[in-house]
Amino acid sequence: MKNVFPTFFVALALITLSAIGSDSLAQTNLLVNPGFEDGGGSYNGWFTFGEGVQLSLPEGDNIIRTGAAASKIYGEFTNCPDNPQFDVGGYGQAFTPTAGKIYELNGYAFMSEEDVIPGTDICGSNRCLAKVAFFDAASGGNEICGSEIIIGGVNTVPGQWNEFSVSAPAPASAQRVEALILFLQPGCDTGSVFIDDTSFFELPGDTGPNLLTNGSFDGGLTGWQTFGNAYYDGRYWAARTPQGSAKMFSTFDPNSDTGIYQSFPSAPDSGYQLDVYSLITCWEDALTDTNDNFAIAQIRFRNAADSVVGSVDKVIADVTSPLGKWTKHTIYGKAPAGTDSVDAYVLFISPTLMNGAVWVDDIALRPGPASGIPGGPGSAGFRLYQNAPNPFGSATRIRFDLPRPAVVKLGAYNVKGELVSTILDERMSEGSKEITWDARDNRGRAVASGIYFYRLATEDFVQTKKMMLLN
Repeated sequence: MKNVFPTFFVALALITLSAIGSDSLAQTNLLVNPGFEDGGGSYNGWFTFGEGVQLSLPEGDNIIRTGAAASKIYGEFTNCPDNPQFDVGGYGQAFTPTAGKIYELNGYAFMSEEDVIPGTDICGSNRCLAKVAFFDAASGGNEICGSEIIIGGVNTVPGQWNEFSVSAPAPASAQRVEALILFLQPGCDTGSVFIDDTSFFELPGDTGPNLLTNGSFDGGLTGWQTFGNAYYDGRYWAARTPQGSAKMFSTFDPNSDTGIYQSFPSAPDSGYQLDVYSLITCWEDALTDTNDNFAIAQIRFRNAADSVVGSVDKVIADVTSPLGKWTKHTIYGKAPAGTDSVDAYVLFISPTLMNGAVWVDDIALRPGPASGIPGGPGSAGFRLYQNAPNPFGSATRIRFDLPRPAVVKLGAYNVKGELVSTILDERMSEGSKEITWDARDNRGRAVASGIYFYRLATEDFVQTKKMMLLN
């Protein structure tokens, strides 16, 4: 069987990048000296701080993506090795933002194989960040919100230029926006990161009607029904837009999840789009390494008896998510026959009751034509359920509903998106189905413990869920 999982996500990523790129190309790069080329190589136009901000030139490191120079940034090694102190160095440019516009910082980062950032804990080791930050004053003042992404760290693939992008919307209270490259050094670890060909664009903001009350959690969780450990968080780093977000973490009870939701009257054939921004971060309770916590966004349809007649969901945060970056997720749903109401859910699921948390902000439920993947036109009645048991040992059961006959492809994938096992690939009649996976790969070998994804695909429906194997 062809490995459709990476193809699907690569195609989706290309569509997304194409959309971002087309908007970006229509705009003007706000940065002065974005390639560090002025005078044959300089930081003209940028403000800098710290001792680890240098240049890469042909007569020096000679690690340059294009042109005559690139940036080089590394730690400051304060009081090393006897009494290391946390240090931050970096550079940036500042601008006056327009409320509601989205500001996007792009570029390319490189980590040399000769000077990698060592360690295993990405949040406790040296790391380089790209960041968009908003402040409440034209100079000085306080940071009020923003978004960041690690562009160089212990998990970075060395020896290649890796593209990065991070963006955030300007709140009404913002008087300044900064495009920043930062190097954080918790200890005396070495390592350096090179950056080149940067850009900073002002893009149109999110628009359209929103059925939700208080989708941006301004000052609290007013308007939302909550259960488990869901709380308002008003700290600046925990908000995509002021004045806060919803923080969700485990109930530490295997029989209950954490969630937030809102409900609305609906009718069959009504279409909906649910947008959710999610964040996991090194600031607190990060999902890293083997943490199996995850969060999903879900559109759920109910009949007049309050029974679920259909749903569409998507994983929006897990151990594979970028740290520090507010990431947008979109799902589409079409109400099946018998629908009387629609719910917009965000759920935090903790299979083995580990620590960790996710933040969500700027959630929107919009009416309109149902289109896209998963849950577009023709998907009504399809449903993929969470595997059971989960976590599992030698085998697990996967259940799904088919509203009509279809060719069904069900595969298990590792965290790299590589096909591990073709569980099912055949035409099936309509109805509820249950398939057992014996935790073996396509060559009949038992697979290792860890996080896996199972993906159901038909002509009209595609959905992926997460599972955990514990041998």
